[in-house]
Amino acid sequence: MEGRTRRTRFEARVSIERDFLTRVNAAFGDSKPLAGMTSAAIESWRQRSKGEFPAADIDRIAHLLLEASARAELLADNSKEVFEPAYRPPPDSIDELRVMLDRVLAEQGSGIGPRRLT
Repeated sequence: MEGRTRRTRFEARVSIERDFLTRVNAAFGDSKPLAGMTSAAIESWRQRSKGEFPAADIDRIAHLLLEASARAELLADNSKEVFEPAYRPPPDSIDELRVMLDRVLAEQGSGIGPRRLT
């Protein structure tokens, strides 16, 4: 049963990461796609995107992506520390980040490029 729980948590993490990737790539993917949700991938995207989208708040988007990645990792982690209340992210914290990301992307509107968010 423990192996199934780990797989389910991993699948949930991948699903969360794909969701955030999809949202960012819907806005920026034509010219500056985000390749992954690791800190290195997010930093690479941030650096590449800042020059092309000076009107967009790339740093804020990158910060939200890093936070989502960290929380998704904590949710998938099986270590004892994660199960102690001080280390666990609140259950709705991913949804809050998703809403914040959508808001920031919508605010960017015309500064993003050919694809616009509706």
